[in-house]
Amino acid sequence: MNDTAISVSHLSKQYYLYKRPIHRVLESFHPFGRKYHTAFDALTDVDFTVHRGESIGIIGRNGSGKSTLLQVICGNLQATGGAVQVNGRISALLELGAGFNPEFTGRDNVYLSTAILGLSRQETDSHFGQIVDFADIGEFIDRPVKMYSSGMYIRLAFATAISVEPEILIIDEALAVGDIFFQQKCMEHMKKMMQGCTIILVSHDMHAVSNMCNRVLVLDHGKVVYEGLPPEGVTRYTKLIHSQQSPLPDSEDREKLLPEEVIQNVTSLIPDFGSWLNVRAEDRGGAGEVAIIRVSVTKSGFPVANIQEGEKVTLRLLVHSKKIKDQLIFGYTVKDRIGNAIFGENSLCLDISSLSLTAGYSVVEYHFIWPQVYPDNYTITVGIGEGTHPLSHAVQCWAHDIVSIAAVTPGIAVHGMFNNPVEQITIMDVDTKSSTD
Repeated sequence: MNDTAISVSHLSKQYYLYKRPIHRVLESFHPFGRKYHTAFDALTDVDFTVHRGESIGIIGRNGSGKSTLLQVICGNLQATGGAVQVNGRISALLELGAGFNPEFTGRDNVYLSTAILGLSRQETDSHFGQIVDFADIGEFIDRPVKMYSSGMYIRLAFATAISVEPEILIIDEALAVGDIFFQQKCMEHMKKMMQGCTIILVSHDMHAVSNMCNRVLVLDHGKVVYEGLPPEGVTRYTKLIHSQQSPLPDSEDREKLLPEEVIQNVTSLIPDFGSWLNVRAEDRGGAGEVAIIRVSVTKSGFPVANIQEGEKVTLRLLVHSKKIKDQLIFGYTVKDRIGNAIFGENSLCLDISSLSLTAGYSVVEYHFIWPQVYPDNYTITVGIGEGTHPLSHAVQCWAHDIVSIAAVTPGIAVHGMFNNPVEQITIMDVDTKSSTD
């Protein structure tokens, strides 16, 4: 039996862009074949294979070609070049509820949608109760969908789409529907489907991608720039996002050797400078006016191998600033082994008016106390921002996953990502109304 669910071979998709609608007509009938369009390559030489039972995430910036790729795989768009081969029945959650008739009831739209997906009326009858229970919209199932809230509309569309028990399920930004409880229900259902279904997931939710996918494709400007494990893929995507606003000129050499004078000056201040970690260009992202060149992560003056609650982590950065910079933010993020951010903070939490750098090289040092987290391996990412708001500021530089640390909790059971202690227990005797603390 063929183990391939989807094969994409040298796929390309090109659009013709016209400044005005009339230009399409003029181009068609121009006696000398004048071109009025500008060619836009949405996909260029995309090549990958999805095996049966595999879960693949496709991530990238807006406009990178993710949705176009899914539309071609589903047969909604025709490729300009290359080929796509699909082995199995597809259910696609591309635009939830796009086929719903607003005048029909929810019940009618369920039967209409499942018929389009290839189910007979008898098969839909057998699934209808599960669809209604999953959507959880109560008596509204027999009311026109034009009366639905947007959340109800999407819940019913999602419940209908997953009811066909597909061999291949394609999802485009459809897991962030409804409230948090419905999202959790969707995630649980998807995890069950993963046991017998091939899944392609497009999402900007890196937590969902890291937890649900065993392989990731990163698209940028219509090309596959990374294919591999989710943590590395998420890091590559994050770097693209941070570098989007102010990319460095291609001609700049970011791998220049440190001047000998800088090495001597830093070593005189910090004797262990020779053991600091070099930050490679491919591990950095951001505007780049301030760049992280080397990093040290220590506890009690020694490199960190393992750590437990209450120990102090010291971060030292050798940074280079092209010019005087004010309102700088220095921070860190600790991620788990699949790339989820577990905790972190930045210097805006301190009562400091402004942090500045002079032009040239500087050493920046800051600390944090390790909390009680689940015993596992974690990575540390350090970053520099510019601004005054903790969520809205320019990213100057991130150094991704620079060091791995093993967290240990000797003699302690951690019941989640971290423990949150119980403050008090009260037992009340209903008969005597007495209490014991």
